Amino acid sequence: MKLPRINKELDWTLVVVPILLAIAGVATLYSITSVSGKTYLASSQIIYIGVGAVIYFLLMLFDYREFRSFYSYLFIFGVILLFVVDFVGLSIFGSRRWIDLGFFQFQPSELMKLIFLFFAGSFFAKDIKPTLLNVLYFLVLTAIPVLLIMKEPDLGTALTILFGVLIIFFAVKVPMKIIIGGLILIALISPFVWMKLKPYQKSRVTAFIEPNLDTLGSGYNVSQAKIAVGSGGLFGKGFGGATQSQLQFLPVAHIDFIFSGWAEATGFVGSVILTGCRVFYLVSGTGKYRDEYRNYAGNRNPFALGFIWWNFGYN
Repeated sequence: MKLPRINKELDWTLVVVPILLAIAGVATLYSITSVSGKTYLASSQIIYIGVGAVIYFLLMLFDYREFRSFYSYLFIFGVILLFVVDFVGLSIFGSRRWIDLGFFQFQPSELMKLIFLFFAGSFFAKDIKPTLLNVLYFLVLTAIPVLLIMKEPDLGTALTILFGVLIIFFAVKVPMKIIIGGLILIALISPFVWMKLKPYQKSRVTAFIEPNLDTLGSGYNVSQAKIAVGSGGLFGKGFGGATQSQLQFLPVAHIDFIFSGWAEATGFVGSVILTGCRVFYLVSGTGKYRDEYRNYAGNRNPFALGFIWWNFGYN
């Protein structure tokens, strides 16, 4: 087993930036939950970070290229987990997305985002040309987890994967006429998709487009998030003084709107620094590796962009 040569082979942005983001996340989580007495969430997060770090460094002991042939099976495993959620999943806030393991609530759709990135990289790195038939085949495979995730329902994760697909298509140089044709097709079928959306999903879309139409209803969360971000001012209120997020004007601030909690605590300056870390992490992995598989599967752009668009933009 060949150990990685730390001084030459390790991409330090994969270490330093996640550490900074983890520190920011724990600090924000502690600040948001300090008033409600749920600071144990911050302690739990530290444990999860520690476990993740151990797994990360263990994976460094292996050559990722040796696992390329297993990603199809991993994709099937992820789809099976999504089916399992539909039958035995834990329902929270009207969504069945989690499997209760007793000591941990496991969300397969989050794992699927990572699996899908590896699967997509493996798919297009096998000398498969991005022809129309191959792209359609890939989209059919993509539709399986996306539809299962939407059934939970989890529109945000489904859209993040679809956004990642678009970025992957640009990365593998899918002909522009195919991409444009696909976008036209999406525009044509979008009215039928709209009719199939659940009422809460429609309200989230309309609230995203124009939250001021119903500030006490479907647009409440977005309005409160904007108030929290704006109340942070230039330098923020500090960890412990973020009233919007700490006093629960901002719903479930420790989950869906944690960026708003960070923005309120650290202000515009802190928000720029955090966004800068995400962008730096994103661009540092663009096309820097010699083998195609690492550029496709190791490229964090698709879901980094999706994360920024969904979490930062929606906040």
